[in-house]
Amino acid sequence: MTNIRFLNGLNTIGANIAEISTRSSRVITDFGMAVDFKIGTSQSLIEKHVLPDVPELFGDKQEQIKEYKDEAIFITHLHLDHTSALAYLKSDIPVYLSRPSYKLYRSLVKQGLGLALNVNFKIFDFEVPVKIGDLTVTAYQSDHDILGAAAFLIEDGKHAFGQSGDVRLSGSHRSAVDKWMNLFKQRNLDLLMLEATSFSFEDDNSLNGQGDNEVNVESKCLEDFKRILNKHKNLTVINPYSRDIERLLQMNKVANHLNRPIVWEPQYAHVISEFSLEEPIFVLDDGNLGLKGIAGLIPVSLLTIMNNLNHFCLQNSFENLDILMNFNKFIYLHCNGAPLGDYDPHYQTLKSFLENKRIEFIDIGVSGHATKAEICEVARTVAAKKTAFWHSFDPDAAVNALKNSGLQFLRPRYTEIYRFK
Repeated sequence: MTNIRFLNGLNTIGANIAEISTRSSRVITDFGMAVDFKIGTSQSLIEKHVLPDVPELFGDKQEQIKEYKDEAIFITHLHLDHTSALAYLKSDIPVYLSRPSYKLYRSLVKQGLGLALNVNFKIFDFEVPVKIGDLTVTAYQSDHDILGAAAFLIEDGKHAFGQSGDVRLSGSHRSAVDKWMNLFKQRNLDLLMLEATSFSFEDDNSLNGQGDNEVNVESKCLEDFKRILNKHKNLTVINPYSRDIERLLQMNKVANHLNRPIVWEPQYAHVISEFSLEEPIFVLDDGNLGLKGIAGLIPVSLLTIMNNLNHFCLQNSFENLDILMNFNKFIYLHCNGAPLGDYDPHYQTLKSFLENKRIEFIDIGVSGHATKAEICEVARTVAAKKTAFWHSFDPDAAVNALKNSGLQFLRPRYTEIYRFK
């Protein structure tokens, strides 16, 4: 018999964690939190559904009782809402990341853009099954706004379960998503755990699943970037998300080809360079780079940019906002960098700063999540025996959108153990 428990993420965006277990084996998918780091005991954070209800993984190692002979945590992707609880982990349980995710993790930590974690990391490759005792986990490349995103197929020899991770159909890797959707359908899943982020918001697209799934949002982002560079001849400032490496590389290429190269902050420049040096990478020389720090990069001083405003783009993180005090005339392109939206108090600080300088703010960011229409399409395509929506403020809205689809749904509760005999 295989049991499934939903440990977190039933009514939140992020922190969706599930435990799939047999008598001797356990697999946990994802290990994040939906809130920032909180102070408190692990037990108090478990009670508040900040940490997942697996106290044996957060206690003193000498006091831990090993219930499972074989166990592991599998991470779908490297966003904090899927990984941040790892910082509280006090167990040597293996934590599996995709090979691209692990490379990204190491690069971010090296540049101070990510937290170094004292955990037992292991690497999985896409489509290569990993045996965890009675359970087998096979990861498939997916599409999200971060490198290395995966969907998981978990099997016990009799039953099959799917975990979509965060996914969209409108990105650059649609074919990869089609592949795992169709494979999941062939497996006749007992349960599909599917993210429903877009159903959190009333102002998203049609509840009935009628939407334009043919628009490649990443292409749209890059076309918007190209159009703005061609239109505006003043300095262009961009604020992209550091973990979306594929987008950063594409933006760097577009800007170079338009002779408006992006000058990256040193941390960003070094991370980008670890993934590709096919295009020149320009780095802001803040006087602390040194010859060793600029190997393979092209240093540009702030003074050079100030004297050639129509020649460069400048990447600027919120924590370095004061650098923009050196410029009176520029446009600001927000591209999913922090602070991302109104829910973050820093967002109003950013907007007020730009308004006081009378700077135009343009948001060219695109979502890494499936639209409502796409969520419905994934559910219909996979056609699992039961589908459970989570990673959403309103998962019931997804159920209601598909009420005439013929699909069956599981509305999970934290207190329930779902048994598959």
